[in-house]
Amino acid sequence: MRLWFVPMLIVMTGPLRADPACEAVETLGRLATSVMAADIGGAERELRRIKSDGVMWDLSGHPLAIHRRDIGASLSLATRAVETARMRGRAGAAAVLSTEDARATTGRLATLVARHACGPVVTSGARGDVRMGALAGISLSRIAGVGAGVMGACTVLMLAAHVIGVRRGRNRRRVPRHAVDLPARLRSGTAETGTRLIDISRHGAKLRLGPEFEPAGLKGVTIVLGDRRIGATVQWRDRHHVGVQFLKSLPDEVVTPILTMSET
Repeated sequence: MRLWFVPMLIVMTGPLRADPACEAVETLGRLATSVMAADIGGAERELRRIKSDGVMWDLSGHPLAIHRRDIGASLSLATRAVETARMRGRAGAAAVLSTEDARATTGRLATLVARHACGPVVTSGARGDVRMGALAGISLSRIAGVGAGVMGACTVLMLAAHVIGVRRGRNRRRVPRHAVDLPARLRSGTAETGTRLIDISRHGAKLRLGPEFEPAGLKGVTIVLGDRRIGATVQWRDRHHVGVQFLKSLPDEVVTPILTMSET
């Protein structure tokens, strides 16, 4: 039996569920606070909450998403501090975090998070702190009416998304992903780097590359594989891998020689 009503129940019973982008912003804020305080345990907890290959995906459409370089630098710094603490103790981690570059990196993240926070803004006045929420000045009845309308629209959209997702899932199952291991080049704007093609399907691929190479946002990239050039867009990125979606699906007569190259 298809549980098509589950999305509707989720919307109706959980209207206060946090937005993924806001959750990501809050987690980044706690991470910045922990790093600035040299709280290695706190930094490690927040890093476990952050899916490094999906944090930028969670921030899609959020103003903070354009600062992926600063976010990536902060995540790398926190990861390096945690790894140093495991090998050399907290003193070694504190030395990593006390450098001028480290303080500047963490300061930028803290500033960005404060600027783009999803929650209420706190300002200081003569009578003390005044908390100004996004709903200030709006009557409860209007909030309830807007909420009901949003819930109804979300229900319809989620049901439609469920149907589309089922169809896409079927299509994906018909197009398997093949594991390979091939040298390639990845171009993004004027930058280019060597990489390894890890897996491929007709619709996309996964590549391994160094953390120093930063694709230009979600703009187009080009995979150079032998004498073949394949246009794609970046869908996600972590420290060592990048996932891309091809601009045009590859026909079987293109994929098959690539698999043959991997076998030889």
